[in-house]
Amino acid sequence: MAVGAKILTCSRIIPACLSTRVGKPKVSAGTFLSVVFFTLSFACNAAVSNTYLDSDNDSANYGKAVPILSSPLQVAVAANFAKPLRNIASDYFKKSGQEVSVTVSSSGTLFAQLTHGAQFDVFLSADTARPNALVEAGRVNAEDVHVYAKGRLAFLSSNTTASTPNFTAASLAGKKLAIANPKLAPYGNAAKQYLVNTNQWNIVSPHIVMGKNVLQTYQFFTTGNADYALVAYSLTLTDKQINEAGGRNTSGRAAAALLIPDTLHQPILQSLAVTAAADRKAAASAFARYLLSLEVQENLPNWGYQPANDSLPISVDSRIRENKEVNNSDTRGLP
Repeated sequence: MAVGAKILTCSRIIPACLSTRVGKPKVSAGTFLSVVFFTLSFACNAAVSNTYLDSDNDSANYGKAVPILSSPLQVAVAANFAKPLRNIASDYFKKSGQEVSVTVSSSGTLFAQLTHGAQFDVFLSADTARPNALVEAGRVNAEDVHVYAKGRLAFLSSNTTASTPNFTAASLAGKKLAIANPKLAPYGNAAKQYLVNTNQWNIVSPHIVMGKNVLQTYQFFTTGNADYALVAYSLTLTDKQINEAGGRNTSGRAAAALLIPDTLHQPILQSLAVTAAADRKAAASAFARYLLSLEVQENLPNWGYQPANDSLPISVDSRIRENKEVNNSDTRGLP
């Protein structure tokens, strides 16, 4: 079955959410009504169900007798994982015939929309706290929450010889550092943790510009509206502005991406929750199983993520060097 999906592209993300339909050649984009912002106190490493497909038979069986909905699955995804998910959804459509509509925003915004009645079938957060909060609130079952990927934080600089940031007031004079809103985006929270743990937060605070999500934060850097950025490492691999432009962004500035040691912030464990109504749950659960299958998990390093299951091997030639400049043309893995 051929896929004629068109993928929504844009130079900036202004709305809270963007929605893309994968399957038939149709694209839809829309925004949700503004929701009242509220903050819950989360433990970043909240307990979740860690169930993986760990055999070739499990991986192969996800497509057998999968119920197909007449309407697309509604999948909400944190901005950092949007591009991998669209590719995964396209592959899933080829295998199963199930269309998938992808809505992109920050984890916090999507969580707020879920708690205010948004009808998503699967929620892919960039943390474990929000899916676990849905369990604690009785909105989903614990067995429907799974870690699907492990992310890494990267530092972007227009200086191609840059090292891990050690900001001073003098070095930041007239400069801007972009991070995602820590209250909405787990990668923004990790960025703040890193800056606090390295005693740089007070110095950089006056120079910070915040994006609504990590993708918008990345765009602040690539459009020249920020001199530095702390973002998901995966974006430095998947965005054409660095990956296909010889290490330069669209404004022509040279750019370097460096991994931040994950010992300097809490682990970025990304969890999903099956949030579908009863009549759609079987189809939603089948898609979640596909995300956890060996076929998908073994490919995650190509997108800049570690597999959820630590026992899965990562190819030696896909590893990258800690704290050194990333050669985006030939590097596709994690240490």
